Amino acid sequence: MTDVHKLTIQVRAPRGTDGGKVEIGYWCTADQHVVLTDENGRPIGGEKRLIGPGDDPKLLAISMMRARRRRSGGPHGNDRIIYPRMGRI
Repeated sequence: MTDVHKLTIQVRAPRGTDGGKVEIGYWCTADQHVVLTDENGRPIGGEKRLIGPGDDPKLLAISMMRARRRRSGGPHGNDRIIYPRMGRI
């Protein structure tokens, strides 16, 4: 069985009284691919990325996790600040 690695990414930096936010994910390598998994090693999302020469599998997993988070959308999917449109001055 392939080793499952835990991954923690910061999705919102701490600021003032807000402690920020992190997201936990898991990944493993299989057949020269990085695969996002659950904590038991079962693949999630069906996405995998080929590990090229000189690639760092952990960095690929981080990239995949951030992309998956962006795609999830919704009010908490990306924690971006949405500013209201300003009228003309």
